[in-house]
Amino acid sequence: MRQPARQRGAALILVLWMVVGLSLVVLAGAQSARMYTQRVGLELEQIRSDAALEAATELVLSRLMTDKNLAKRYSRLQVDLGGVQTWVEVVPSEGLVDVNVAPPAMLEALFSRVGGLTPGEATVLASRVHDFIDPDDVPSGVGGAEAAQYQAAGSPVKPRNGGVDDLTELRGVLGMTPELYAIISPFLGINGQQRIALDAAPPALIDAISGQPGLGASLHATPPEMRAGALQPGLMTDMFTAASSGSGQTIRLRAFIQAQPGRWWAREVWADLNGRPDNSTPWTTRSIEPARRVGNPLEAGNP
Repeated sequence: MRQPARQRGAALILVLWMVVGLSLVVLAGAQSARMYTQRVGLELEQIRSDAALEAATELVLSRLMTDKNLAKRYSRLQVDLGGVQTWVEVVPSEGLVDVNVAPPAMLEALFSRVGGLTPGEATVLASRVHDFIDPDDVPSGVGGAEAAQYQAAGSPVKPRNGGVDDLTELRGVLGMTPELYAIISPFLGINGQQRIALDAAPPALIDAISGQPGLGASLHATPPEMRAGALQPGLMTDMFTAASSGSGQTIRLRAFIQAQPGRWWAREVWADLNGRPDNSTPWTTRSIEPARRVGNPLEAGNP
């Protein structure tokens, strides 16, 4: 009698383990199905957002072609696409930092006040950016680096010895981390200007360089003819000019859309308002960054 009872007990335990195992398999399958559904849903959301943001940037570019004054200053425009609200940030390139011609003090301010480096680290990196671009092979400034230093550090990159055409090349500068580049890249542009045009600059850049939160919004609200008087001698007058020269036609557009509560997508486009005869549009598109997830662009300080 005891043997059959033991067998029945063992069989019961085996059945229980099988039930547990099957339950785990079912749960894993359900979890995998949920993850797959979420991934597909997110991909579809990205496709829809990208299409909406493309339409918004096309509408704003068309407006910039007819309103040349709008193309000379920073603005954030709201675009209604059949009830779907998008925001498009317009930044003329003159409102950004051109590392090809920026003075060392501006680069140091960018790396420390925007990138969060210590003053010493910012000085070294500014020297290295200068060496990356200048035509000689002699390290300059504090902690500069030319080909010999890159080779000693085991870097596969060598100094360009010329101005950058593609800003992503800066990721190869000795000491430039991916994290730092991601922080400063929204404030970079190629414009040939040593100083930043106030009326074209994003408020967040003005705040960071000046070290005065809220100054950017305040200056943009000031009549253009009064902005020069608002610039304090020293850092501000060295870094900024009151108005754009109006000579540049290169514009950066960053379009934003809220697909779900708390979930934002952005799309970036660089365009030259001087079109070419063979273009299908009156402007020339320089680059396009597909839609990607971002934080809330309406929050203060978001670039």
